[in-house]
Order: sequence, then structure tokens, then C-alpha cells
Amino acid sequence: MNPATSIHNFLDKRHSITFTLAWSTFFICLSALQFGYHLAELNAPGEILSCNFKKPGPLPSYDDTIWSHLNFRQCIKMPDYGVALVTTMFTIGGLLASIVLGFTSVCSIYGRKQLCTVAALFYFLGSSLMSFSQTNWQINLGRLLSGVGAGSSLIMSPILINELAPHNHRGLLGSLMQFAVSLGILLAQVVSYFYSDDQQWRIIFIVAGCLGLIQFLGLFTVPESPKWLIMKYSDVQQATLILESLRTDHTTVEFEIQHWKHLLTNNLVQQDEEQTETSSLLSHESQSSFDPPSISTWKFLSDLKYRNQLIAVVLIMTGQQWSGVNTITYYGVQVLNGIFNNPDGNMVLFLSCLISTVNVLVSVGVAPLIDKWGRKPLLMSSVVICGVSALSLAIGIPTKNDAVVVTAFFSFIIGFGIGLGPIPFLMISEFTGHDVVTIAQSFGTVMNWCSNMSVAMFFPILTKLLGGGLVFSVFAINCLLYGIGFYYNIPETKGFNHSNDVWENFK
Repeated sequence: MNPATSIHNFLDKRHSITFTLAWSTFFICLSALQFGYHLAELNAPGEILSCNFKKPGPLPSYDDTIWSHLNFRQCIKMPDYGVALVTTMFTIGGLLASIVLGFTSVCSIYGRKQLCTVAALFYFLGSSLMSFSQTNWQINLGRLLSGVGAGSSLIMSPILINELAPHNHRGLLGSLMQFAVSLGILLAQVVSYFYSDDQQWRIIFIVAGCLGLIQFLGLFTVPESPKWLIMKYSDVQQATLILESLRTDHTTVEFEIQHWKHLLTNNLVQQDEEQTETSSLLSHESQSSFDPPSISTWKFLSDLKYRNQLIAVVLIMTGQQWSGVNTITYYGVQVLNGIFNNPDGNMVLFLSCLISTVNVLVSVGVAPLIDKWGRKPLLMSSVVICGVSALSLAIGIPTKNDAVVVTAFFSFIIGFGIGLGPIPFLMISEFTGHDVVTIAQSFGTVMNWCSNMSVAMFFPILTKLLGGGLVFSVFAINCLLYGIGFYYNIPETKGFNHSNDVWENFK
């Protein structure tokens, strides 16, 4: 069978979404929802669980709670910056997972579904350990395990969705990953609004554990990637059965399988992944990370041929985190508590829920604009808005101007959501060639986790040493520098099919 014919048949055919596909996508996307949840889960209860802030619960005293009867501590006494360490452990776990999956052959050896299931188990175990922690090392270990689950799932889940979905639905189903992250952040804030007090803070982590358990069990009902079955075992029979449950037109199944067999024969996996059209905001992070890189990491870092691509990867992946947006996700409640005279903290928690709601709405609204307006205009607009927002916080926090601070929080989230949030992961696969896209994605993901870790760890330390205003001044300067870097080093990728055309046009 002519491969070109198979490509024409199964790429041009428009399938409907089957029950199996919808069911599978739901359980796979729970990984992204949990990632968002864990990003924000310590925002509200961090100071409470560490014995640094008192907020009464619904019962007369802690002695009346089931936790007291089970001999659980009311809070876990932590050293200075203990909350920062617990927050950072999540990013360390994510970094470790991204290194293992990005620079080894683990993703090729084990099935996509298997690795997603293991990631869900890490989510469950980490959350369970945090729920019943009595000591610092227990809660830190739980957070680390959750981070491993996050780092693993953010690589594997988009791949599995991409390989289960028909070509005409990959953009829609893939974009649900970014939506699920925003929804997870919102869910964490809503749960915290009701349970962030001296008596109930453990429930926040129990909810996370339930999500992990639901996904772990649900993934057993999800099919393995038919493409992986072909590429790994040449299992045509099983792949055919799976595809027939995922495609409404069964006449294209044979073409799709023949295409994958052709790729296997000709070792064209990376070219296939580069040509796959998808607007998933997270799938591009790991779209090519499951196959061995064509070049070594050292060659990518040292060869002048790839210097422009390397600079672009470093800029957009570190700029996403060093813009400062995760200071709001991780520590926004602490910042607002220092501004508002609100002893019970309910107003601050309500504002956090509103901010997270805006984040969800922006993630939905921006998806069609990326292809309509282009990547670079949105990226430049984003870094400008984030910079102005950070500058506003630098002015508003020292003067305790609550109106300025709250407005800046909202504008920061909106600015990040229109560009710096979704676009960096999308662009890497568009401005790097097939010979380097795998290692570029992996290296960029590691850089992103490293910069995320630095923000999580050092923001509270620098805030205590320098004051919140001065710290946000640093983020404002960062945005200015990254804006200049983006303008001169990041090409527009909209409308180009090949990375060579992208860079030729940029010159």
C-alpha cells in the first residue's frame, strides 16, 4: 500500500468523537487537573499547616475533631522557610521525572498508558502521605512524590491523547489539557476556601488523593496507544481493535496502521511527529520526547548550527517562570493577607477563587487567538502586561494599596494566560527541526522546571529579606529584559510548515 495514500485517507477523513475516545480523554486529562491542583494546594493552607497562622474551624476546638481523636497534630511546626521548601519539593519531583523521561528510553520501552497509570499512582501516594503527615519529612516526601507524578504525566498524557485521537480532533482534545490545568488551580482554591483552617486543612490533600485514585482506577479502562503497539510490538491485531473503538469510519483504520508500519520501517517517527497538526497547549511540551533524540544534548548545546534555536528555547522556557506569575499561584494568599486587614482570611480566599476563575476563562478564550493573531504578538503583549503588573505590585505592596494590588493580580493572570502560559510549549516544536526537536523539548522542559523551582524556593526568602515591593521590581525588570530578548531572538512561527522557513523569514 502506498504510504502517501494512507496519509491522504486517514488525515483527510473527519471522524466524530466516540464514547471510548471521550471516556479515555477524560481520565487522561485528570493528570493535568491534578497538576494545577497541586500547584495551588499550598497557597491558602501553607501558613496554617505550618503553625504560622491561626484560623478557627467550625467546631469549638481542635480536640473535638476526628483528627484529634486519631492523634494527628493540629499543625506541623516548620523551620524558617519551611513552607517554601514544601512548595519547592513539588518542582524537584517534576524536574527529576522530566529528566528521566526526557533523556532516557523509558518512554519507548513502556506503554503510554502504563506510564500514565504509574504517574497517577504517584499522585495518589504523594497526596495520601501529605494528608496524614505528622512531620516535616513526611509532608516534603509526599510533595516530592506528587511532583514526580506531575512531571511524568505532563510528558505522557499529551502523547497518549495525541495517539488516541483522530487527526481532526487532536487540537480540540489536546487543548483540554491546558484547560484542565487552569481548572485544577481553581478547584484547589475553591476547596481551600471551605477547608483552609486549623481543623480541616488535611481535607485539601485528601481531595487530591481522591483525584489520584480515581484516575489510577479509571486508566485501567483506557486503551493503550495503538501507535505504540505497532511501533513497539507490531501488534496489528490489538491496534486494529483499539482503533475501531476510537474511529467512527473503520475504513481508515487500515491506512493508519499501514502508515505507522511505514514509519517504523523507515525510521521516520520524528518527522511524523513534526508534521502532526495539533493546537494542544501542553502536547507540544512532550510531543517528541518519547523517541530517542537524533543528536546528543551536548551537540545541541555546543554546535553553532543550533545556537539560535537554543537561545530561543532558553528564553521562552525560563521567561515563562521568571515573569513571576507563579508567585501568585504559590504565595498569592500570603501576599494578599499582608495587604488586607482581614483576620479570618475569607476575603482573600474569595479573591483567590475569582483570580483562578479568570485564569480558566482566559485559557478557554485564548486558544483560537493563537492561530488567528500569531504567536509572537501574543507573546510580546503578554510579557508587557506581566511587566506592568509586576511594577504595579512593586508600588502597591509597600503602600498597602489594596485596589492596585488586586488589579495587578488580575492583570498578571490575564497577561500570562494570553501568551507566556500556552505559547512557549507550543513554539518549540515549530521553530526546531526534526533532528533537534526531541532534545530541544526535553532540555526546555528541564529549564522550565528549574526556573519554576527557583521561584518557588526564593520568593519567600527574598520577600522577607527585601520586602515584597522590591522583589516584584525584580520581576518587572525580568519582563523588560525578556521582552527585549523575545523581540530580537524569537521568530514568528504562524503560517510556516518547516523550521527552516521560520528562521529564513526571521532573518
